[in-house]
Amino acid sequence: MPSRPRRVFPALGFCAVLFTQAPSPAPPQTGTIEGDVADSLTHKPIAGARVKLQTRTGERLLSTRCDGNGRFQFQDVPFALLDVGADQPGYWNGGRPFRTVMPSPGSPLAQVHVSLQPYAIVSGRITDSAGVPAEGAFVELLKLPPIDPKQAGPPAPPPGGTATGDRPLVQVTQDRTNDLGEYRFALSAAGSYYVYASPAGFRDDSDETEHSTYYPRALRAASARPVAVAAGQEVSRIDIQLIRQAGVRVSGRVAKPADSPQGHSTWLVNTNVLAWWPNAPSVRGDVSPGDAGTGAFDLKNVPPGRYLVEALTIDNTDLGHPRTLLAGRRTIEVRDKNVDGVEIAMQAPVDIQGEVFFDENCPAVPVSIVPSVESRLAAIARQFTSATAGRFTLTGLVRARYTLAIGPQPPRTLAGYRYSVASARLGEREVLRNGFELTGQPPGALRIEVTCSVPPAAREVVR
Repeated sequence: MPSRPRRVFPALGFCAVLFTQAPSPAPPQTGTIEGDVADSLTHKPIAGARVKLQTRTGERLLSTRCDGNGRFQFQDVPFALLDVGADQPGYWNGGRPFRTVMPSPGSPLAQVHVSLQPYAIVSGRITDSAGVPAEGAFVELLKLPPIDPKQAGPPAPPPGGTATGDRPLVQVTQDRTNDLGEYRFALSAAGSYYVYASPAGFRDDSDETEHSTYYPRALRAASARPVAVAAGQEVSRIDIQLIRQAGVRVSGRVAKPADSPQGHSTWLVNTNVLAWWPNAPSVRGDVSPGDAGTGAFDLKNVPPGRYLVEALTIDNTDLGHPRTLLAGRRTIEVRDKNVDGVEIAMQAPVDIQGEVFFDENCPAVPVSIVPSVESRLAAIARQFTSATAGRFTLTGLVRARYTLAIGPQPPRTLAGYRYSVASARLGEREVLRNGFELTGQPPGALRIEVTCSVPPAAREVVR
């Protein structure tokens, strides 16, 4: 009997230890994301910047504003891959709108730094030939395209000849002036740009002898002065006074094919004529309803120079979706005398059939296929819509030179696959890099080959 208490007390002591042991703390269920937003050039904090938090699928979760020190914080966020983005007037996100962060039970506090790049600014004022502010003037910002080291030979010249400096200027952006004749461009990239202004086309009292003018005051790009702007720099007072110069008359007719209908022009079906040349002013006219039978056109005040004369017959019956019926173009030389008897042979547009092929083990995704034409008749460009994976048809192509913009639709990645266009062949010719000239019926179908980088997980499945 005396031994029984000695056996009981150790057991009671063990139970007491179990009873007094503190429970383990529960793991956190959510985390915190905090960070800062700063100027990428000065590295100074950006107070008041708007910050947003969203899931990888684009679902908005939270948004906030930075404090006076450019700091922000999101509390009680789920453990997952999350995207943090920021924006502020006067800044560009640098092409990387979001930074990815991932709070987790092991690291519930995630830190992120966001940099915003200040815009480069080009601004100025446009006046007419009398020095009066030109309200509604059309202003373009242009630049020389980069030279592609992989391209064989010099860049392809425009139809009919060689462009000024062998490289026609390309448009970066465009705008219209306000009531004071002022314009302002906010640019994401530093560089050397050309400014080009055109008279407002909607004024009934516009002077037909006023022409589109390059900065500082030139009719042709060869005499223009480029404007250099650094990242975050504002270059102001890039002012242009439009040049007034009487030119000569260019007249002629558009010749329709023998099998095309010979009806009268209406407000919905009409023919536009435009004389232009890369880096030179353009002169617009049309075939009036009274001249529809003969196709006569008359361009006034054309300055001396070399021009590409384009004609385009458009059916606007389906408002907002113009359809090209006929098109033609030819090159002329204008000197100091009128140019009469210019005949433009019109032809019906053609279609190009094509198909998209994906590399083995690449899942098919939608593909955008957009041909761009060297033309100042904007109605041509509106003919094209993006095609999708598989078979497609590019419709309404006129005789002209085209470049191709081809790419998988966003997102460029799907389940870890990253897509790129490997080749585009029109008939037997590779046209992905240098484009193609369409002079008649297409030489064959357009075959587009898309490849992708396969994610590691997919490679294991393939093996």
